[in-house]
Amino acid sequence: MRFFKITATLLIFCVLGSAAYGNTKEINQQAAIMPAVMKFGTIPVLQSLPLFVAAEKGFFQERGLKVEIIVFNSAMEKDMALASGQIAGYFGDIMTPIVLQANGIGVKIVAANFNTSNEQRMFAILTSPQSKNKRLEEVARDGIATSSNTISEYLIARLLNSQKIKQDNIKLIDVKNIPIRLQMLLSNQVSAALLPEPLATLAERKGAKALVDDRAKGLSTTVLVFSDKYINTYPHAIKSFHSGLLKAADYINKNPQEVRNTMNRECKMPEPLQTTFPIPEFPQLTIPSEKRIMDIYNWLREKQLVKRRMTYKEIVADGHLP
Repeated sequence: MRFFKITATLLIFCVLGSAAYGNTKEINQQAAIMPAVMKFGTIPVLQSLPLFVAAEKGFFQERGLKVEIIVFNSAMEKDMALASGQIAGYFGDIMTPIVLQANGIGVKIVAANFNTSNEQRMFAILTSPQSKNKRLEEVARDGIATSSNTISEYLIARLLNSQKIKQDNIKLIDVKNIPIRLQMLLSNQVSAALLPEPLATLAERKGAKALVDDRAKGLSTTVLVFSDKYINTYPHAIKSFHSGLLKAADYINKNPQEVRNTMNRECKMPEPLQTTFPIPEFPQLTIPSEKRIMDIYNWLREKQLVKRRMTYKEIVADGHLP
């Protein structure tokens, strides 16, 4: 009888062990599923340089991942492509995925790939060549050209607040097209404008003056966003994607001049800056801080652009860094 009990107990352990092993194996197999191709969207901006370098150098292929880069002419086109499932994910600002998620479109931020440092800026408020003797308070009252209800408006609010200029003293002029905004600034049709790099540097070359920028302020985080469906289906692919981007960032930082042609071509560098514009330095991938995410979310709530109450965990998916 005792022998029978021991044998039965061992049999149960074997069966349970087998089941556990089978479940673990199944989970591991699911985690390792790779898509036939990952369609990833971007607009031709400096922050996306590691994406193009990784594709060009074969860093994604080394990890068994085929990535098709879809370049869009505008952020709106890119956002619509993600919302409709045409792409798996994209590079972008923090604000848009919050708005998409608030409107029932399942997306998450999985990593941050760029932010400004003490040495490099990404956005600046500049005065026109004819208005460069004006102070920041004056141009804020006269009007700053920007794109309303976007990350650009948020940046203006935070940059001016850092200079003790209240929201009530800020006038905004809605000019969504950035090249047109640049031309209006240089022709003195507006006294000031918010411009991204490299157009901010180009404007300075043509006589504009930067009054304040986002250097070292941590305001201009660029993030990687994927749909919830893709995150749940291809977690291993996302980690492999991040690993390829990290290798590209390291390559750029160690060999900046070797990627200049790629930057000029893919990031649409203006011809006058192609030999002199500094190659950005890219940090390690991180998870955006709760403080930064919720500051943007609260600004959206104040503007009534988002009405739904949301938490940090509804916006950011942790656990996808390599």
